[in-house]
Amino acid sequence: MNRFAFACSRRRRPPVLTFAPLAWLKLQFFCHAGPTEIGGFATAAADNLLYVEEFQTVRQQVTPLSVQFDDQAVADFFDACVDRGLTPDRFARIWCHTHPAASVEPSTTDEETFWRSFGGCDWAVMFILGRTGLSSARLSFAAGPRGDVHLPVEVDWAAWPASAPDALPDLVADWSAEFTAHIHPLPEPVIAAPLSSKASSFVDPWDGWDPWDGDAFHPSELEEILHEPFA
Repeated sequence: MNRFAFACSRRRRPPVLTFAPLAWLKLQFFCHAGPTEIGGFATAAADNLLYVEEFQTVRQQVTPLSVQFDDQAVADFFDACVDRGLTPDRFARIWCHTHPAASVEPSTTDEETFWRSFGGCDWAVMFILGRTGLSSARLSFAAGPRGDVHLPVEVDWAAWPASAPDALPDLVADWSAEFTAHIHPLPEPVIAAPLSSKASSFVDPWDGWDPWDGDAFHPSELEEILHEPFA
């Protein structure tokens, strides 16, 4: 039995995606630090692959509707995790991202990104946190018969007294510096300017003329119309 199967079967209750207090607080900080989506990777505990010990971002371009990771930044992050002695199932299976709006349902873009980036993994989790405090988590299996399981989400607040750092303001300053370095909003799309006032003031001299109306104009008026300069 692999570690993931053991983590899911060690207790009789259904599997739960659980966040360590500091990982949850960091994710909340990034969720509320700007008006766009942000994304990152969760690092899981060695004995429970659904227990998030850390949340880490990489360099990315973001909009209110999408997140695009920089490929080299992802490669560097993976290399750093391997150097720490972590295996891929601990750092490359849980994708976390935020929604600045109320909904935490995956968008079409979310589904495409998840399938493209994690579709080849035997299992992976997509987690979404919204600014309203709502969240959603889905465990997807690519091995065997395939399938999806929606996971409840919990925060291990019981661990907070032991894990709370003495210098929390310094930790928040580190998160702010990471946000500045990694989160790069794309510029708003440019909307075409309306026609100039000169063009919009054009007057058609034939406007309103009915050729079937015998009283529409006198022949002498036609000469005047044809020689009248445009406004």
